[in-house]
Amino acid sequence: MSLQTALRADLFAAPSIPTNATLPDGSVGFWQPTVVTLISGHSEAVLVDTLFTHDQGVSLGDWLDETLSGKRLATIYITHGHGDHFFNLQYLTQRFPGVEVVSTQASIDHMATQITPEFQAFWNDLFPRQIDPDSFQILAKPLKDNKFTLEGHTFQAVDVGHSDTDETTFLHIPDLNMVVAGDIVYNDVHMWMTESPEQRQRDAWLHSLRVLERFDPAVVVASHHRPGGVDGAWNVRASVEYIQTFSRLAQESNSAKELYDKVVAAYPDRIGRLVLWLGCKAVFPDDIGV
Repeated sequence: MSLQTALRADLFAAPSIPTNATLPDGSVGFWQPTVVTLISGHSEAVLVDTLFTHDQGVSLGDWLDETLSGKRLATIYITHGHGDHFFNLQYLTQRFPGVEVVSTQASIDHMATQITPEFQAFWNDLFPRQIDPDSFQILAKPLKDNKFTLEGHTFQAVDVGHSDTDETTFLHIPDLNMVVAGDIVYNDVHMWMTESPEQRQRDAWLHSLRVLERFDPAVVVASHHRPGGVDGAWNVRASVEYIQTFSRLAQESNSAKELYDKVVAAYPDRIGRLVLWLGCKAVFPDDIGV
């Protein structure tokens, strides 16, 4: 059996969940559906990212127990510093003793900016009493040379800088011809523009996508993910096109609501409009009454 066929990948899909925020029409805003990736060998496995609410953590842990089938969860890799990708770590490290949590040094440094009282209030306002109080801590340790192995297979963490936030990474698994893209790539849901309100930031995100594209992966797993969406490499180009369209429409708009309406018209089938609305408000922060 070759190395390439000795690994397998499984996805846990967490559905959209309601928030305490509303859309312009007054309806409830939902958080994006999210997937996490489990890559397993003969006897050990790697989890890429976690989820963030208590209930999600329990569901993820139950799924891991079932999917691991006696294999040991050896490593959890965190792609970037957004809390919805690492807040379950405290729960999971207790449930799976001995698991090693790793990330790049740059991403770990960025995590520290995401657990301040301001950000804790952001998450708790959106999801009241749903996030465990001990979630707001950093458990990841920095990788040496931004790589690790599982049963002889190399996993390469690639720093790309800014995408939907600062200091983001993707994880390249050559023996699967796969990239786990974190939030650099989105799979047919609205993209988080809240931290990219300026053109220079969106240009940096486009650069990150070009870096990922150069690895020429056959499989690209985006964390925020339309239910049933296939993890094809075309999602990279679709993400590029979305950013370019958002940028053009931002230049043509005079308010957050106008931009929101134009992006919805351009992408009527994409879900996750709360994420879009927050991004539009970031582009027009001086709007009154939004």
